[in-house]
Amino acid sequence: MVDPSLSAQVLAKEGWNPGVLGIVAGRLLEELHQPVVVLSIEDGRAKGSARSSDSVNIFEALDPYRSLFIAFGGHAGAAGMTLEVDQLPALSQALTDYIAEQEVDLSSKSSLAIDEELHLTELTLETLKSFDRLSPFGMDNKKPVFLVRNFKVEGARSMGAGNTHLKLKISQEDATFEVVAFGLGSLETEFAQAQDLELAVQLSVNQWNGQTTLQLMLVDARVDGVQLFNIRSKNASLPAGVPVLDFTQELPDLAGASAVVVGNIPEDLEQLRQIFQEHDFQAVYFKNEIAKAYYLTGYGSRDQYAKLYKTIYQYPEFDVRYKLKDLAAYLKIQQILLVKMIQIFQELGFVTIENGIMKVNKEAEKREIAESSIYQNLKQTVKEQELMALGTVREIYDYLTGQAS
Repeated sequence: MVDPSLSAQVLAKEGWNPGVLGIVAGRLLEELHQPVVVLSIEDGRAKGSARSSDSVNIFEALDPYRSLFIAFGGHAGAAGMTLEVDQLPALSQALTDYIAEQEVDLSSKSSLAIDEELHLTELTLETLKSFDRLSPFGMDNKKPVFLVRNFKVEGARSMGAGNTHLKLKISQEDATFEVVAFGLGSLETEFAQAQDLELAVQLSVNQWNGQTTLQLMLVDARVDGVQLFNIRSKNASLPAGVPVLDFTQELPDLAGASAVVVGNIPEDLEQLRQIFQEHDFQAVYFKNEIAKAYYLTGYGSRDQYAKLYKTIYQYPEFDVRYKLKDLAAYLKIQQILLVKMIQIFQELGFVTIENGIMKVNKEAEKREIAESSIYQNLKQTVKEQELMALGTVREIYDYLTGQAS
């Protein structure tokens, strides 16, 4: 029923419970960040509630159109109304016209009023009981919202049907509490690894297995600075809706992208560095898959190069197309490294390769392996791959953006 092309939503249907319309409108407002009117239809009339963000004064928007309503009242953030069903299109148009005329920016979130900063070490069930004396809570007497910061996230896990919801475990000094975030199960990684995370929460009681404990209910969250996420583990999934850098195919258009996933690592890391130095990402997810893991094979030891040369010297010619795997097994050298070693020998003039047949040049001058540009590039690749696979996400980010010392 929600029409994403509209700047305000007017939703009406027969059979909706009148007692929850305001709650539903409030939840939709949180999700859509635009005015929402939810109405229940009965006997040709629609009756219900409206909720709006700070950017749209819902009472001011609709007050000039009182002729549409049988009953109407409210204030800047909420309104109640009754009208004939055939007036619903005019109601929707009135809201849309107001938003357009006022040039309201619906992309900005409403500001959130914080009542007080909360220190976990001072939090007890008695704290909650003292605030309960301010009840009942509603639109004109909102439940207190507290700021929590300078804490450590001890754990994060999704929960509920379909892992829809999220539960955090946070600590501050010797105090530990759970935070429940409804509908945010897909952000488990983000909350677990966020830097400089601050939470806006409300207090709640959790009763389970005869135990009564205090828990925090998430209202909102914010972070400061670039967020870096490590998703290099095998089972870590990619975030939905974020462009992925896959260097085995055409790269996505990153114009305007605030976040990116580094899916795999190109052999020439300069490609990736250039992307990071041309874009100002606010969130980066490092998957960092490496097709040819030279950081695991190394760039070859002196003994390995000597053993390879000694082995192939015994044969007048060697068919690398069919015997490479056997040679790698005999020398106990990974095949991807062996290919590089043979290329280095070829560059230095130790061997020639023609139509897949390798021959040793027994007249070749004595030269150091380090003279090979292929060898030097391989050493650099090993160093960079070690960083991409084993470094911290901050070390990786600083290197890619040119901030590493």
